[in-house]
Amino acid sequence: MIMGHKNIDIDAIGSALGIYRLAKTLEKECHIVTEPTGSSLGKFWEELNSIEEYSECIVTEEKAIKLISDETLLIIVDTHKKGYVEFQSILNATNKKIIIDHHRKSPDYIDDAEISFHEVYASSASELVTELIQYAREDIELSLIEAESLYGGIMVDTKNFTFKTGVRTFEAAAYLRKFGVDIIKVKKWFQADLVSYNEIANIVKSAEIVEDNIAISICEKEDENTNLICAKAADELLTISNITASFVMGKSGDKIVISGRSIGDINVQIILEKLRRWRTYNSCWGTARRIYY
Repeated sequence: MIMGHKNIDIDAIGSALGIYRLAKTLEKECHIVTEPTGSSLGKFWEELNSIEEYSECIVTEEKAIKLISDETLLIIVDTHKKGYVEFQSILNATNKKIIIDHHRKSPDYIDDAEISFHEVYASSASELVTELIQYAREDIELSLIEAESLYGGIMVDTKNFTFKTGVRTFEAAAYLRKFGVDIIKVKKWFQADLVSYNEIANIVKSAEIVEDNIAISICEKEDENTNLICAKAADELLTISNITASFVMGKSGDKIVISGRSIGDINVQIILEKLRRWRTYNSCWGTARRIYY
């Protein structure tokens, strides 16, 4: 069984599909448990669900719980945090776990994993999974959408091969291209619609600059796509001259969403980890607004 993180993105689902193909090649029963919300996966999710094989292998939390036994192996991709997995119930119900992740290690890490393939210098979980497939003893034949989703995971996490890229990143991308990846189609999966684009433009327009190189802004619109809008706006703020870090905050239901990005020496992950310690809705949002205004 394979599971990613909350607000699953293309890197997580691409990694999951790669591991799924590896498991099927080894003739193992395998399911991906996820229930995406909003438009974070764009047109990709529609295309994936139109293929019968994947509509059967991707299961809900409710169905996954019924499939778990003492022998079930849970492979967690693109996160290593207990509190950030998509379904806490799945994590608690399984005894055997493997982690594949590329993020900086958090104090909230899953400490009972059988194997942890945790490489912080990798561009993405998709890069790590591609390496596993590329160097497996068996000949793994990826389907086109599996190869494209892995390529998309690398592309999105590196901002079109701009950040956190190394020799291994390009080797993984070149390997995936052999399966016929259509780069233009992958890019179109994640194009923003006009409404979202205008919202991102408003967030960028209302940003304030702190300490000459840090941009902070707030997403006033509240819906199921707030997390995605904040992330894209934070990326866009980094395109402004002299900005080396950006933070965009918004509300999604009773939760505060904060996206941080950096291209300099500022480690935004450390800052965001400290912000997560604020537990109450009112204090966090009120403090965020006081900081901003």
